[in-house]
Amino acid sequence: MAKLMSSLFLVLLLVLSMTAFSAQAAPVEQVGSEKIIHLTYYATVIPYGPNATVVPVAGIAGKLWALNTFGTIFVGDVPLTVGPSTYSPKVGQVRGLSVVLSKDNDGSVRHLSTSVTFTNKEYNGSTLQIQGIFNSRQGSVLSIVGGTGKFEGARGSAFLQQYSNSIIRHTYKFKLLK
Repeated sequence: MAKLMSSLFLVLLLVLSMTAFSAQAAPVEQVGSEKIIHLTYYATVIPYGPNATVVPVAGIAGKLWALNTFGTIFVGDVPLTVGPSTYSPKVGQVRGLSVVLSKDNDGSVRHLSTSVTFTNKEYNGSTLQIQGIFNSRQGSVLSIVGGTGKFEGARGSAFLQQYSNSIIRHTYKFKLLK
């Protein structure tokens, strides 16, 4: 059950969306007119209780809307932090939708459509839009389909993997046309 909770995040992903940025400046490569940026941050999913960051909003009639129930749709608003501890500095929020796609009652496969909004000084107000299929058992590569602010025109990948029972590590690698 705990494994299901963490996979829900990226829900955000939440899943899908949703990452592990290092506390130092992000590595940036310049390739012609493109900048390639690597960022890593963490997102902690809390699916129950008064501080829940992911909640079910729809599902199959007559079935329990749970983290492992096929067809359940979740909405998430999950903090993005520098490290895996809930006490790590916050750098943004992962907000979006997650749909449980696996019928094997473990909730490990979900579709994520998320927006990551950065609040740290360097990227404040910038966003990344991410979507794709997340498998909590093996990690997944999702598509970065756009961005705003300092990430306008972003395209690339977001690698999401389970870090612990409730923490999902996000690593983004993307290109900016400048």
